[in-house]
Amino acid sequence: MKVENNPGNQAKCVCPNCPSYDECMEEKKELLFCSVGATACSMEQKGCICGSCPIKIENGLSSGYYCVSGAEK
Repeated sequence: MKVENNPGNQAKCVCPNCPSYDECMEEKKELLFCSVGATACSMEQKGCICGSCPIKIENGLSSGYYCVSGAEK
């Protein structure tokens, strides 16, 4: 796993600000898709802000839409 799922990273996580983040993800308290993998929710892709995520930048990640594609390995 490239990104640790820890309180520090959770505090930096921008997933809740993403246009694709929905009520289901909020109810399940899903965060850090780049660490834990794709959402369990059925979601609509409405845009992706992974490119501006400090966790992505700090860890040198290259993908996006982690909520759909899963964690970067």
